[in-house]
Amino acid sequence: MATLYELETEYRYLYDLLSQGEIDEQTFNDSIEGAMLNERIEEKAEGYAQIIRSLEADKDAVKAEAKRLSDRATAYENNAKRLRERLQEAMVSTKRTNFKTLLFSFAIQNNPKSVSIADDAVIPKDYLRITESPDRTAIKAALEKGITVPGCVLTQSTSLRIR
Repeated sequence: MATLYELETEYRYLYDLLSQGEIDEQTFNDSIEGAMLNERIEEKAEGYAQIIRSLEADKDAVKAEAKRLSDRATAYENNAKRLRERLQEAMVSTKRTNFKTLLFSFAIQNNPKSVSIADDAVIPKDYLRITESPDRTAIKAALEKGITVPGCVLTQSTSLRIR
């Protein structure tokens, strides 16, 4: 059985002959029908659609498994955090902030200083980061109204829908 590429090449060859005037439209149509080219392409398309659906189902299963594993990793992380906090509380309350065992060394130490900002704080402009990014929705609306936006054009792509 021919591949989709081979069928496409065969169709393109016949179309080129038609467009160059080497064959007439009736001969083109007869060749397409005689080779059952349309039916063979449709058969290939159906096979492709089955594979696409299978791959999409596999993708969904892998995503679900990745989420399950991510949730599990988060649970491990939270458990470790709780145990670390509990151990630190116990060390501070017993005033044992530094000791060693056969396998580990334990110490309570100061972290680097950090800044806490109140919810209602008014920060001077010198301490603000401002980032600008294009508003694609506004640009699209302007272009659709016929307004020229320098460096921007409306484009429209196509995609295959399988139902």
